[in-house]
Amino acid sequence: MAVAHAASRFFVAHTKNKNLLLLNEWAMQAVQYAETHLQGSVEKKQSALNFLTERLNANKLGLKFDDKQLDTVIELAVTALHNGGKTND
Repeated sequence: MAVAHAASRFFVAHTKNKNLLLLNEWAMQAVQYAETHLQGSVEKKQSALNFLTERLNANKLGLKFDDKQLDTVIELAVTALHNGGKTND
């Protein structure tokens, strides 16, 4: 029973980690597109948010993240893009 519980917890943690990695990857893709093809920070951010929301919903992950989390991951992607891939100095 303990082994099954530990395996279940590992699977849940692994799945959450995979979802976060996908979120970060898609946010970076959205920001890169917006930075390359659009003008104006408001338009860029809205485009990135729309792209990210569509990707999450298409993968049945839309309800896993709230608006604040999406905003934060987009801001982190912008920072990483402007710092050559680094999110902090």
